[in-house]
Amino acid sequence: MRRLLLLLFAAALLSSCVAESVERRRPRKGPIKEVGYVDFGGGDVRYSLSGWSWFVKGRRRDAQRRMRKNCGKDLEPRVTDEYARQDADAPYVGDDLAVSIQYGGEHYKIEPFVHLVYECHPRGQKEPGVSVSTAAAGSPMLIVAPLLSSSSAAVEISTATLPVPETP
Repeated sequence: MRRLLLLLFAAALLSSCVAESVERRRPRKGPIKEVGYVDFGGGDVRYSLSGWSWFVKGRRRDAQRRMRKNCGKDLEPRVTDEYARQDADAPYVGDDLAVSIQYGGEHYKIEPFVHLVYECHPRGQKEPGVSVSTAAAGSPMLIVAPLLSSSSAAVEISTATLPVPETP
């Protein structure tokens, strides 16, 4: 009996340490191995800020675990945006909803949530790189005409229009 009560108490505590996936885009591999990933994926996870600080820390750890699970073994999640806002949630259990609708708009539970928007990137890569299959073009050459050391001459040159060099 005592073990059963302890198990129920632990389950009630752990149920409050849960984050939610708002949006989930799975990584997609290309049709052949050499292509690699066509889409790295990403998503949006949220967790509630209400409650004791160790509950909130547990929810954040759960959100990070959900991000890692969505990205898979080869990729790691990187948070691109993190913001807090008030979200309204209605209970989904029919009995709870039926009882609270009788009282009006109080059936919505408004709480502060932290949203973590993330993208998946290859492990060990410091900056998100862009893979290019063709050679990059050379950078354009910039030619700057030298200025004279005299300030009056420099003013005259800067206000005058520079001649365009003729092509041979």
